[in-house]
Amino acid sequence: MSNSEHKVLQPHEQRVVEERDQLKDRLDKLRDFLQKGQPKFIDEKNWALLNEQCDAMNWYYTILDSRIELF
Repeated sequence: MSNSEHKVLQPHEQRVVEERDQLKDRLDKLRDFLQKGQPKFIDEKNWALLNEQCDAMNWYYTILDSRIELF
């Protein structure tokens, strides 16, 4: 059982949870887009940057999730 299951979250903690949830939604959409393959209107450099962005978003999500586990 995690600490957050029965605890009322403080306002700053709730903001972290909301940020994580919003990030998850954006990350899922970006992953879906990337899985479809590179469209013709996106050049190689931008495609590479989108993949790096996905990696960074995933790392950030992991950090937020770890913080939430400590609440």
